[in-house]
Amino acid sequence: MAILRVFPVRKKAAVLIFVLSSFCHLAYGQKTSRLPSIELFGGYSHLRFESTTLGFADQLNLNGWNGEISLPDLYQGLGIAADVSGHYTREMEEYNFLIGPQYSFKWKGARLYGHALFGKARDRLRQPGSTQFEPSNLSRAIALGGGLDFPLGERLSVRAIQADYLTTSAFGTNQNFGTNQNNVRLSTGLIFRFGKR
Repeated sequence: MAILRVFPVRKKAAVLIFVLSSFCHLAYGQKTSRLPSIELFGGYSHLRFESTTLGFADQLNLNGWNGEISLPDLYQGLGIAADVSGHYTREMEEYNFLIGPQYSFKWKGARLYGHALFGKARDRLRQPGSTQFEPSNLSRAIALGGGLDFPLGERLSVRAIQADYLTTSAFGTNQNFGTNQNNVRLSTGLIFRFGKR
């Protein structure tokens, strides 16, 4: 009986070795192929928010963060970027969730890029009753802008500036006339690069 139990184990081991060895050439082929470059950006962000359309006396200056993941060079400088940011002040907060095409090119050691990002903005008033609107709203958002990156090494770069014209339609203000908030967003931070250069 002990001999009969040994053979099924050896048979399973032989099948496992055969399967693993048949995939070795696939694993070797993966070493020679290159994955696309992936970039992660994170840093400080400032938002000049046109809050007069919401009933505030003046525009608001919000401070916060900006994060982005991008595939910057899918085809001859054309790529895609997904951008998330959060901005805060005593009166309100805004979160942006955007995605869209990005074009970049190198110039004198630096990288210039431009993008058109589309998505949603979540706005929340922190002082309910300060305006005639509900305290929270989800609306469309469009960011048109670009920036300038300087390499610090093989995998690390600094984003000197990212400037975006960010238009939102928070709280559906004046939908009959299509009134939007025309905002300016400035960001700076570090970029980590993975994959091919």
